[in-house]
Amino acid sequence: MKAWHQSKGLWQIMSGNKRKFPEADANASVAICKANYKSQMEWDNKDDQAYGMILLRVNPPVATVANSTATANAVWLALHAAFSQTGPLAIFTEFKGAIYQKISMASPTLDIMVVNKNSQHLTAAQVIIPEIMQAMILLNVMPKEMEQSKLTFNYI
Repeated sequence: MKAWHQSKGLWQIMSGNKRKFPEADANASVAICKANYKSQMEWDNKDDQAYGMILLRVNPPVATVANSTATANAVWLALHAAFSQTGPLAIFTEFKGAIYQKISMASPTLDIMVVNKNSQHLTAAQVIIPEIMQAMILLNVMPKEMEQSKLTFNYI
């Protein structure tokens, strides 16, 4: 969402970096009042664009978060507050991605990168997998062609 708004030249408004223009002083000249009005209308139009683009890009149930907000920045902050926490389903999805990703002989580097990315997402969600478990996960996703070379353990 951020990159898309940046590409449209609306991120400064959405992020809150570009703020509304203050009302002109009652004693200001007509020229200053007109310039201020023009700047305010430009800001309002860009804010409306950013606000509308957010609502067009999210599912209707998600858009209900924005019902009581007045600006694109307020919508962005409300969405961030509502959805910035990683839930159990997302954590489980990343874990499944790590343990079921198969490493192919054709592109092992790319497949290992996927497993690594899943592990990074788990770490970011404060799910720490011990090194021994990480090693078992990696052994589990090794290519079938390499199964003969996997370590075997003899238990006494």
